[in-house]
Amino acid sequence: MGEEEGRKKIILASSSPRRRRILELLKLDFDIIEPKDYLERNLSNPYRTVVLNSSSKARNVYDRITTGKGGEGLEKSYKNEFLVTGFDTIVYLKNKYFGKPSSKKQAEEYLKFFSGKTHLVISGVCIFNGLTGKYLYDTETTRVKFRKLSSVEIEEYVEKENIFDKAGAYNIYGLGSTLVERIDGCFYNVVGLPIFKFVNLLKKFNYKILG
Repeated sequence: MGEEEGRKKIILASSSPRRRRILELLKLDFDIIEPKDYLERNLSNPYRTVVLNSSSKARNVYDRITTGKGGEGLEKSYKNEFLVTGFDTIVYLKNKYFGKPSSKKQAEEYLKFFSGKTHLVISGVCIFNGLTGKYLYDTETTRVKFRKLSSVEIEEYVEKENIFDKAGAYNIYGLGSTLVERIDGCFYNVVGLPIFKFVNLLKKFNYKILG
């Protein structure tokens, strides 16, 4: 397979260690450039929210590479075709967003709210072609059912787990897996990177991980 057929450089527009780890597991050649001077927004519609945020993160990095915006010299580093990918993941239940908790008390409130209920994990993924500016996006939804949690379990979990960088205050990749009764949909979407939708978008840019 030629370079033009499938081995374009991928740029991950994210600071998430879990997303980085998933790309490493997929054996991808990628760089990380975090979005700069960008604030996520929550709209009334959760699907519009993840599309807006994932595409804005990807565009932020795409613009800095292609225009030299910010004076970082990034435009000199990527002369060949590359793909910038941005992601956004939210936890959503009863018309409420549950982002990263600001305190242990708030984390406990989140988990009490989730206890015995099914919430949605919704992700957006957007990919920009670095040479043409063409971009595509998609969304993924996973339903996550929490088992009934006791107050003691919640308090112990919050003490043991690093909950401050996790939307919804739990990490299904770690100790948070013990809170979950079942999931319906993509597991990796709950981690923060919907692999199926991501791979499908890559194929539309003529990038194949396998084959």
